[in-house]
Amino acid sequence: MNPNTNTWNRLRYGLYAPCYDLVAKRLDRGRKRSIERLNMQPGQRVLIVGAGTGLDFPHLPTGLDVTAVDLSPAMIGKASTRAQQLGLDVDCHVMDAHRLDLPNEAFDVVLLHLILAVVPDPQATIRETARVLKPGGRVGIFDKFLPDDAQPSYLRRAAGMVTNLLFTDINRRLGPLLAEADLVIAHEEPALFGGLFKVVIAQKSATSAPFTTPHS
Repeated sequence: MNPNTNTWNRLRYGLYAPCYDLVAKRLDRGRKRSIERLNMQPGQRVLIVGAGTGLDFPHLPTGLDVTAVDLSPAMIGKASTRAQQLGLDVDCHVMDAHRLDLPNEAFDVVLLHLILAVVPDPQATIRETARVLKPGGRVGIFDKFLPDDAQPSYLRRAAGMVTNLLFTDINRRLGPLLAEADLVIAHEEPALFGGLFKVVIAQKSATSAPFTTPHS
């Protein structure tokens, strides 16, 4: 099956859901660092895109208005259960990151943790992120990226064919994605595995023209 489809992502992450935490929880340090760098304040509206099983939830500060979405019903079901166990009021929905059924300029912060390297169309995902983000809002990104000025080696390209089918694309570049959505990097730091993973905080201009929603 073609890995670059939502159908394949929905299927594989439905299959991964029972054991997902065993692997993904090992990346908690990056999630936590991204959330810390955002310095979120009580009352802010926060959207978690590709929320998975809700592994971001324990690291969130209190007093936030949180919405969590994921393409996989199995994943978002586990996220909803995790929120209840933690005593958190999180609005959980099955939703496509390429086409968020959410209003324009509704959120102060969007979390994109381990999602931009997974979705079939990262350009659509980042455009939707910018659309639902308020002017001056921030995006917390934690993921693996190829440096913007680098070309993947033959070995990395070969490895990418396997990882893209089973888990994730290891050869995506962040800079062009952010530029396409008019998001500017405010902070960047290596996170895990010698800098393969990065924590990036990007910001939407306070004077950005509104994005046109495809849902109106």
